Amino acid sequence: MLAATLSTDRTALIGLESSGKTTIFSRLGGRDIGSKTNVKGATYTTYTQYVDGFLVVDTPGIRSIDTASNEIAKREIEKSNRIMLVVRGTHFKEEISQLLPLVENTNKAVIIIATYADKMTVKSKQILAKQIIKYKLPLFLLDARNLTSQNSNQILEECDEQQSLTPKQYQSLISIDIDQIEPKGLIFDHPTVGGIFSVLSLISMFLLPVVIAHWVSNFIQPFIESLILYPLIQFFENSPSLLNSLFVGDYGILTLGIYSFIWAFPVVLLIGLSTAIVDETGLKDRIIDSLDPYLKKLGLEGRDLMPVLSGFGCNVVAVFQSRSCSSCTRKQCVSLITFGSACSYQIGATLSIFNSANKTWMFLPYIVVLLLGSIMHTKLWSKKNNHSHYFGLTPRRTFLQKPTFKGSTFRLKSDIKQFITQAMPIFISICAIAALLEYFKIIHYASFIFKPLLQLLQLPVEAASGLAFSIIRKDGMLIFNEGNGALLSSLTNLQLFLLIFLASTMTACIVTMLTVGKEFGSKQAFQMIFQQGVTSIICTLFIALSMKCIQFIL
Repeated sequence: MLAATLSTDRTALIGLESSGKTTIFSRLGGRDIGSKTNVKGATYTTYTQYVDGFLVVDTPGIRSIDTASNEIAKREIEKSNRIMLVVRGTHFKEEISQLLPLVENTNKAVIIIATYADKMTVKSKQILAKQIIKYKLPLFLLDARNLTSQNSNQILEECDEQQSLTPKQYQSLISIDIDQIEPKGLIFDHPTVGGIFSVLSLISMFLLPVVIAHWVSNFIQPFIESLILYPLIQFFENSPSLLNSLFVGDYGILTLGIYSFIWAFPVVLLIGLSTAIVDETGLKDRIIDSLDPYLKKLGLEGRDLMPVLSGFGCNVVAVFQSRSCSSCTRKQCVSLITFGSACSYQIGATLSIFNSANKTWMFLPYIVVLLLGSIMHTKLWSKKNNHSHYFGLTPRRTFLQKPTFKGSTFRLKSDIKQFITQAMPIFISICAIAALLEYFKIIHYASFIFKPLLQLLQLPVEAASGLAFSIIRKDGMLIFNEGNGALLSSLTNLQLFLLIFLASTMTACIVTMLTVGKEFGSKQAFQMIFQQGVTSIICTLFIALSMKCIQFIL
């Protein structure tokens, strides 16, 4: 029954994390990044693409203790009739012993690809070559990063001709014992200095793209306004007021939609490029291994860092990228993203407001307090008993290598495609909703619910509208600049800081909240919104009380 439903051309790539599996997938498929599919009932995704008539499936890297990724691999093995097992040649015995049991009794055609051939010893290569000849093993030894078209053709031909492993072949693969080569130790591996150096590396790799992207957006905005936005506004000038508000109003589909692209796309592009290079070189895995012990104390894993950092470009893209997180930590990771990952709009808006108030120096303490608040938020709401089972996971150190253009662009294309096809349509939809809410004065009336909170914090109630608009979009807090900065000029340093922190953290923007609802369900989304609101108010009250105590003492 199962055999009848199988595609005769379906080939699954199965391997442990950092084995070079995705690199092989990208080289086999040329420039196409493939189609992305969410795995039902899991946080993982698979990529599929046709290569010379074969439907090749890139599955999530198996984690030795993560049962979710193991189950996905087993499901894909059941659906496919050809299996490519990808192992590191430098760790052949260790990894082949973990993967072969997955295909032992499946009667599926199996080939083995041993990567990192350039890192192996000559003796190990000779042993493998002898075993391949002696037992006619369907085994390829290669450097995945330099996979030639000839290698690709040989692999695909072998896939077409290969049958299931014979008992003799299976036993010979299990018994192969070759040298295990470990990557050289680096400063990242130092028990004390490693964590500090990893944090500094992350800051440099993600702060620089944000700064450059902010400069690019500032540079191109006037040109886009004069060439596109202003002509559009003039075109709709004599149209009905509802139509005008919907398309070219402050929250219009065309006006705000274009601004969304101007300010978000450069950040997504440059952070995506930075991430791709870090991933391609193997540096990402070293940083993850270094910071993993510290993040476990927050209920997270080292691998959760990348989505959190991507959130500084776009929270929506970061939520999508969190699918690569463990099923045990993904919710905590997304919760941290919505609270502490200041997106490009939020960063631009806060810089603008502090600059308008002639208090640009506040941006640094704002980022520091945002980080501390994020740690508190994660500690407050994480459930330790949900992820205790993976705490024994042994880090798999990767080899550091020079980035390749093909590998980096393959990874970057995925982020860009995700932003264009998933994030931007949500942004445009929210623009339409926000425009209608503004037109019918709904946001104005909704802002009244924030007045008691503002009074409690001794903040002017005139700021209520800014808080309401910040829920729609984080740069909605720019409304605080209205009246030539009259509101800002009336605030003390403490009031200004509290107001911006509250507007930044009280909720995620509507786009992010809808994305969270889509990924986890409405119940989980509302729970995260409630938890974030509670943490934000607690932090804001704590900051206010702390500063008043300091002022009293002084």
